[in-house]
Amino acid sequence: MGYMLTNTAATTAAVTNRFVTSVAMKVGAYAIANASPVWSGGCFVTVTHTINDTVDTLGTITITGTNLANQAQSESITPLNGTVATSTKVYRTVTAVTGVGWVQGGTGADTIVVGCAAGNIACASGGTLGGVLVNNVIATLVTISHAGGTIMVIPASQAAGTYYNLGGVDFNGWLKVATTAANDITVFHTPTIPDFATS
Repeated sequence: MGYMLTNTAATTAAVTNRFVTSVAMKVGAYAIANASPVWSGGCFVTVTHTINDTVDTLGTITITGTNLANQAQSESITPLNGTVATSTKVYRTVTAVTGVGWVQGGTGADTIVVGCAAGNIACASGGTLGGVLVNNVIATLVTISHAGGTIMVIPASQAAGTYYNLGGVDFNGWLKVATTAANDITVFHTPTIPDFATS
C-alpha cells in the first residue's frame, strides 16, 4: 500500500465549540456551527457540560458524521457532569448532533458545547509513517504521536525544507500531528483502513 499525505498548516489546539456553540441542553437536534475541524484531517469530538443551577439528567449526545475513509458513522457520548467527555471514534465531518434523554433538573437548562479535541488526526487506524516534511520555519514544536505514545518531536526553529525520512515507522490506533502555532507540516503515511462496522 502506497503513502498518501496529510498537510497541517494551522494550529491544532482544541476548539471546544467548533461544532455546536454554547447552547441550552435539550432533546432533539442541535444547530451545527461548522461541519469539520479547522485542519485537514480528523479529530476526536468533545462534549463539554456546564451546570446551570441543579444538575440536569444529562442523557446522551449522538454524534453523526463521517470518518477519514469517508464512511458514515455515529456514536453516543454520555456527557460528564461539569467537565468534558470525548468520543472514541475519529471524525472528519460532523453532520448532526442530537440530544437524547435529557431532563431539566432546576430552574434553567444546563448548557453544552461540542467541539474538537487537540491534534490533527492524519490516519485513524494503524499504519506506517514514511516521512515528515517541514514547509516553513517551525515557530513552536510539533509533536507527532500515535495511540502508543510520541513518535517524534520537531523542535522550534527547524528550517523550512527539512525532510525526515523515517523509512516506514509503524503506528497503531491513529496518527496525530499536534502544534500550537500555524506551522506547516506534511506527513506521508498509509491511508486509514475503512471500518466495516462504523455504527
